[in-house]
Amino acid sequence: MVNELDEHPFGTVASARLADLRRVGSLNQVDANARDLRLLATSHGASHGKDHIDMTALANGEGVIQDLKYRTLGTGWDLLCWDILADLCIGQGPDRFEHLSGEDVVAWLVERGEDRAAIPDSIASRSFPVLVKLAVLARGGQAESGPAVEPAPQRKAAQLDWEEVGLFEKVRRVEEVLDEQVRPMLASDGGNIELVDLRDKDLLVHYTGACGSCSSSVGGTMVFIEDTLNNALGVELRLVVQNMEEPEPFLDL
Repeated sequence: MVNELDEHPFGTVASARLADLRRVGSLNQVDANARDLRLLATSHGASHGKDHIDMTALANGEGVIQDLKYRTLGTGWDLLCWDILADLCIGQGPDRFEHLSGEDVVAWLVERGEDRAAIPDSIASRSFPVLVKLAVLARGGQAESGPAVEPAPQRKAAQLDWEEVGLFEKVRRVEEVLDEQVRPMLASDGGNIELVDLRDKDLLVHYTGACGSCSSSVGGTMVFIEDTLNNALGVELRLVVQNMEEPEPFLDL
């Protein structure tokens, strides 16, 4: 059976929006923490079905949506509806956005100059149960879940991979390894190491200790520190000592 939406052509306004989707994606706890907002995450529909929707949003203390992203396998008019609907949720509290429907999507298109005849009749009759679930979360409750609902787990910054976190979290991780595994060893010989900067994979440090300005004297120690950091962090950082006459990465020593 052919779906009406699969064959219905797009009008000018609908085509322009479909070519400029703005709300596809996802938000996580790092985004929420950065903006001091609450993360809301829910989903609806069969996990591999065209009608499935994953929705993540950031809301303030009153449940007003400040940002919203979605992921779906839907295409065409289905995808267009979700993108417009996501825009309509921004700035709205749960008492408003949980009642948004296909009629609101139609009104959005018509207000921007779309010919009403160019919009499939079935769009106006659509309802969006995922918004009811989102409203429950926005009010501080727990949305009902079923076998078809698979909310995406949210990870804290400390659980994210190295490439997924910002400079602040990377520096925090480096400092943690230095404090726990490196500085105690250096302190036993009267030495220390201070982080100066992290530039991509170059970790710039200042080393103090016996003959701290002599590359040949501290080369073995720096290789140990570099290996310790890379093994603990699962990365490939290059240690560069700045207080030497010719600072260079300690590789192949």
